[in-house]
Amino acid sequence: MAINLQRLTSTCVSLLFFSLPALAWDNYKEFKRDHWDFEAGTEFFRSEANYPSSGGGSQSLNSGNYFQTLDFTFGTRYMPRQTWSMFAQGTVSNAESKDSLATRTNSSFSEVHLGLDFVMYSDLFQMIPEVVAVLPTEKVNSGSDTVLNSEGVLEVRSRLIFQKDLGTWRGYGWLGYNYRGDGRSFLMPWGLGIQMKKNRFLWGGELFGYQSISDDTDKNSTTRIAYINGVNAGSMKYYGINPSLMDTQVFVTWLVSPKWSIQVNGGLTLMGSNSAAGLHAGGVIRYSFDLTEGYVEEPAVAPIDSPVPSYRSNMYNSELGSEKKVNQFREDTSDGVQQDIFKARPTQKPGPKRVKEKQLQQQLDQTEFDIELKSKKKRKSR
Repeated sequence: MAINLQRLTSTCVSLLFFSLPALAWDNYKEFKRDHWDFEAGTEFFRSEANYPSSGGGSQSLNSGNYFQTLDFTFGTRYMPRQTWSMFAQGTVSNAESKDSLATRTNSSFSEVHLGLDFVMYSDLFQMIPEVVAVLPTEKVNSGSDTVLNSEGVLEVRSRLIFQKDLGTWRGYGWLGYNYRGDGRSFLMPWGLGIQMKKNRFLWGGELFGYQSISDDTDKNSTTRIAYINGVNAGSMKYYGINPSLMDTQVFVTWLVSPKWSIQVNGGLTLMGSNSAAGLHAGGVIRYSFDLTEGYVEEPAVAPIDSPVPSYRSNMYNSELGSEKKVNQFREDTSDGVQQDIFKARPTQKPGPKRVKEKQLQQQLDQTEFDIELKSKKKRKSR
């Protein structure tokens, strides 16, 4: 029994069951601004039984019949903001069926996925809508002898994810609506998951599936049943009428470094209607590129608010600045020098007697000046 690995479609087994999202392990969404993820994955699915239209347990295919797929996916996801992202993925599908008459194979580039998701609410928990357009490169030709490797119809997959990070544990779930073209039934995808973070590993498990909520326009056609029995070895993996399915998955993700991570996963189907019963295993390798790496933005410096203090400066509480200390300052005069000579002498105000003496002195000076002047004149006349 061949072993493969896919898992680049965040449909977490959704390529197989055309119900879930579009990149590897993104049923729990993380958003990192200016991050760009690149993924490559593979997934193997093998079936030897179907779930009949009546539901319940599986019924084996004719003795020796089997149907298996081996898909390779290549995807990218870009997060320009911390609240939304856009992604794209291409799938190369390989299908093989074997019955008592022949073994048929088909390998081709089967689908392109284009998607968008964003954070609509983030408080007590996160609410994240996701929309994915699935563009097939091959259509179903019921008149051919080619085994199917995809559904071969245009799909618009939408879902609303609810998730909560509890530290070591993470819980999440989703409910959605899938439009399918060419008269196929519309589907309601659903899922529940839990993860546990421990060191550099992330362990998790999921229960998920889909339910037809409308009827195929050709649900009573015998042509589809004949094509499935003749080309797909009787397997209802693709092209089933009004299909529904419940599936499981367990996985472990190893965070090798901040840039590299690897996941391996596996699971098996539990019940369904008009769908294939089987097991699947896969793996993905992811590289995360930080576009801001090497770029450091200088943080803005906020202006310093310096209000006028409403309290007294500590300077006034120091020894030198204290008014009390200044008032108590005394000069040291015990140096042997007589201090009386430095004392200021009082200035006496002139009294009446002093004024008269001054006036008399002025008169005497004037008289003396007059006499001297006359004496000089007489000498010159001689």
